[in-house]
Amino acid sequence: MTRNRPLHSFFFALLAAACICACGCSSAPPISVSLPSASVQTDQGQTVAIAATLKNDSSFQGVTWTLSGPGSLSGQSTVSATYVTPTTMTTAQTATLTATSLADPTKHASIQITVNLPPRILTGSLPGGIRGSAYSLSLSESGGTPPFTWSVFSGAIPNGLSLNPNTGALSGTPTAGGTWDFEVELTDAAGVTQHQPFLSITINPNTPPGNPIPLLNLPLVPDAAAPGGAGFTLTVNGAGFLSGATVNFNGTALATTFVNSGQLTAVVPAADIASAGTASISVVNPSPGGFSSNPLSFSIATPEPSVSFSEATGSPFGTIYAPLAMTVGDFNGDAKPDLVVAGLPNVSVLLGHGDGTFTQASGSPISMVSPSGATDPGPSAVVVGDFNNDGRLDFAVADFEYGFNNVPVLMGNGDGTFTASTAPGNTNGLTSCALAAADFNSDGGLDLAVGNDIYGRLDILLGYGAGAFSEAANSPMYLSVIGQCSVTVGDLNGDGKLDLAIATQGTNSVTILLGNGDGTFTPATGPAPAVGKQPQAIVAADFNGDGKLDLAIANAADNTVTILLGNGDGTFTQASGSPIAVGTAPYAIVAADFRANGKLDLAIANSGSNNVTLLLGNGDGTFAQAPASPFPVGKVPYSLVVGDFNSSGRAGLAVANSTDSTISILVQ
Repeated sequence: MTRNRPLHSFFFALLAAACICACGCSSAPPISVSLPSASVQTDQGQTVAIAATLKNDSSFQGVTWTLSGPGSLSGQSTVSATYVTPTTMTTAQTATLTATSLADPTKHASIQITVNLPPRILTGSLPGGIRGSAYSLSLSESGGTPPFTWSVFSGAIPNGLSLNPNTGALSGTPTAGGTWDFEVELTDAAGVTQHQPFLSITINPNTPPGNPIPLLNLPLVPDAAAPGGAGFTLTVNGAGFLSGATVNFNGTALATTFVNSGQLTAVVPAADIASAGTASISVVNPSPGGFSSNPLSFSIATPEPSVSFSEATGSPFGTIYAPLAMTVGDFNGDAKPDLVVAGLPNVSVLLGHGDGTFTQASGSPISMVSPSGATDPGPSAVVVGDFNNDGRLDFAVADFEYGFNNVPVLMGNGDGTFTASTAPGNTNGLTSCALAAADFNSDGGLDLAVGNDIYGRLDILLGYGAGAFSEAANSPMYLSVIGQCSVTVGDLNGDGKLDLAIATQGTNSVTILLGNGDGTFTPATGPAPAVGKQPQAIVAADFNGDGKLDLAIANAADNTVTILLGNGDGTFTQASGSPIAVGTAPYAIVAADFRANGKLDLAIANSGSNNVTLLLGNGDGTFAQAPASPFPVGKVPYSLVVGDFNSSGRAGLAVANSTDSTISILVQ
């Protein structure tokens, strides 16, 4: 007999089967935890932010963080944490950070963090190179997180070299001689930067020296001629003249006779002085080199018994803040005198129109920047010269701000614009306030003498004719005196080698350094010539016509000018009537024949009395104040230069008035 199952038993069996099917067929996917990567590197002192990614965490509980190894955690949350590198370590270290799911502790992910020491640039000095020869060297580093990026942060590397940004390799073929100072920056993948600011490379020019660049001294003999007069013989005195040198009159060579290394004569035809004006006289030596001397002005004007200055149209004009130093030259080739004015903190180029007015050149004012990147300099002196021997006038600037460790050189483009040299002269962070340019080692490149007013230091920077410089053999010299605020150049002892005379405030004297002809100098024996109190400015010229260089010194503290007559052997004797009373706090002095009578005069800027004293020379080393002197100018005149600014054929003055930020133009 067949027996049927109870209905309720079948129902429970069916329900169990359904339950088993439901549980097995629709279970929730497992929770997963992931981090951005399996490993990461960073530098000590940095932090690393880590975020966890969770999937299938319907509870939204997030993760908990654990750290194994050095360092610590901050800012922890259920989705992120920040790893803080250890504060003390001597080698690279490794830590492991783990994120664990709170909903399912069996689910976790880890990241390995390597902590490197901060990057360091190990290279502290670089070998020199040779112009024309391949150069290759790799900068070295330690620590840091790769990859690295190398760059020149400030300054410049030698012309012809390049720095590989990926490897730090310096390579190429140098194209010019000199010393380049620069600062290198290293940046690693963690964004940490390291600087090495004291690198330099000296490149040997590897060229035979050229003939010397001549130096001309005041005065020309004669230094003026009446318009429409007869032709005459001009005598030019100076140093560095060679047989075959020519005297140039406005750029045209004259028939020239070589007398000796310090004197030439030339025939000036009547046609060259037919009309009033001012001519430029220079001397060019023969090749190799064949470069031009500093120019001197020759007045084509009738002589006058005295001088009466008047202000040019628009004078004084104010375009430059706190002008402290000036130089004059024809920077755009139009035969009209232009000005370079050093103010705070820029240098301005003013192009003359030949009528006593001026216009800022394109690109002016020019900001001065040091190899260290400093952009707040205090230009204190400026000198003109052709530093790259391209026939165009350049200028160099000294700076009195401590740490502005260079003498910027601006290369003229011939149109009144300038390009900064990549290798300015370096004075190693010391203040500079005296500057002179000449070919001290007679190799055909203009050099620089840079005086420091605090430490008694004198730098001789030898130029290689490419706008680049290197320290001379015994440079810097420490003269054991302070306050070197003005320097002048000439052959003071008649040996054909250029010497230096330095106004020295610390001893109220003039320091005489006799040149050895190779860029080195030897202090003259015997006591330094005494002058007045706080000698501020100095100029060299032959004031008594004996063919020997003399000196005129402006003494700021006792309001006098001292005249020292040269004995031709590097020693000096004070002239009759010296010292001469002038205005208050004389700060600058220039020599010129303002009367066109063949006798040198002196103009002195008096910073305390806001005027210019004019001393008329008698031709024997004595002077008398001009009847109309002193001439009023702006407030606190610090600098003045000579030029025929209105094309009259007569010397005028440009005066930098520091306190009221103006330039006065005095013309005849």
